[in-house]
Amino acid sequence: MSERSLTRALLWWIAPALAVLVGGAMFLAVSTASRLADRAYDRSLAGAIRAIEMNISTEGGGLSVELPYPLFESFELTAAGEVYFRVSTEDGLVMIGDTFLPDPPPVAEGAFRFYNEEYLGLPVRVGAYRSRLPSPLYGGAGPESVLVEVAESTASRAAFRQGILRDAAILNVAFVGAVIVLLIAGLRFALRPLVALRAGFDRRAPDDLSPVATAGLPRETRPLIDAFNRLLDRHSRQAAVQRQFLDDASHQLKTPIAVLRTQIDHALRAEDPRRTLEAMRGIADRAGRTTDLFLSLARARNFAQEGGARVPVALGPMITELARMHLPAARRKRIDLALDLPDGGATVRASEALLFEAVSNLLDNAIRVSPKGGTVTVSVQTGPLRIAVADQGPGMNAAQMGRVGDRFFGNEGTGSGLGLAVVSAIAEGHGGSFAVRNLDGGGLVAEIVLPM
Repeated sequence: MSERSLTRALLWWIAPALAVLVGGAMFLAVSTASRLADRAYDRSLAGAIRAIEMNISTEGGGLSVELPYPLFESFELTAAGEVYFRVSTEDGLVMIGDTFLPDPPPVAEGAFRFYNEEYLGLPVRVGAYRSRLPSPLYGGAGPESVLVEVAESTASRAAFRQGILRDAAILNVAFVGAVIVLLIAGLRFALRPLVALRAGFDRRAPDDLSPVATAGLPRETRPLIDAFNRLLDRHSRQAAVQRQFLDDASHQLKTPIAVLRTQIDHALRAEDPRRTLEAMRGIADRAGRTTDLFLSLARARNFAQEGGARVPVALGPMITELARMHLPAARRKRIDLALDLPDGGATVRASEALLFEAVSNLLDNAIRVSPKGGTVTVSVQTGPLRIAVADQGPGMNAAQMGRVGDRFFGNEGTGSGLGLAVVSAIAEGHGGSFAVRNLDGGGLVAEIVLPM
């Protein structure tokens, strides 16, 4: 995928808006220029009409007009073209001037009317004014109205509009260019803190997971930096978990490995290594169990850190299967495995593999610490969901209970500390808790509490 330029993206978004604004400004400038030109030039037309109307005479019973030639010459210079006029009576019998001018639209008496027309194949602007004659013509019954029309070519108006349009276009182009230059300059100035931030990232050590300082950064980048800092925090906690895992594994596994090495050396020197090999098998089993527990602890911590997938887990079938798995170990000690499950069943959204591992560890501990011929009970209660494993072992004193879940605590009487640490991590990863308590008649209850 090609790199996207922030400057180019902004220009792509702003350019259409600028084009619309410039187009609107040009349209407004043309409309305003046309309106102003019409008003200015129409006042000149009105002046010429009034000058002609004031020089109309009805002496001798006829209609005559004495044209103000100096005014017409000045008007022609102003119009930069030809000027035409016509004076006509209401009945159309008398016409003086350019008789072929187009007929005007209705004109009220005493009012001016301005409109655009074509005359001799050229566009013209026509002004018309109707007034009442002071006396009848040729012995008529009453004074007639007379229509005075003056037309001028629109060349001067068009030149005026084009001049305004040209100036407006130059101004708008300069404005758009200035906006683009200022936008690019402002964007580069605004991105300077991000350039400095990138340089800081380049200088960072590979193991530096400290948060990024937000001082001096634009406010709009704060959500991105905050999200990045949260990512760094997750990586930092994940790295801490991995370091802890390595430290724990090194602490727990180096002793059985050293013992195995000693036993191997002894077996190599012994004439009959069978007893030594049998002892080595127990040590290897313990090392394998420890390794499995450490892997489970790592999975539980990763689940808590990353929020793994959860699925509906039916607890009844799962606990029944676990009881079958641990039944051989219980039979070897003649321990009775009892299940107390709700009639309607219970379901919880969780990681099935991790929850299976947690309950399996509790059963394993309970069977190991219970005396021969004892009973181990697994019960499930709802509201909130509780999974409890009760044994008939020696229980724990206050000091031992304070260290439940400690990876390096545990003995044959109280159960594996590493296994209980796995259970505690799995419960907390699901938003729940893990606790133990002594029973009144002897024994211990280990309980996982999970949100439904």
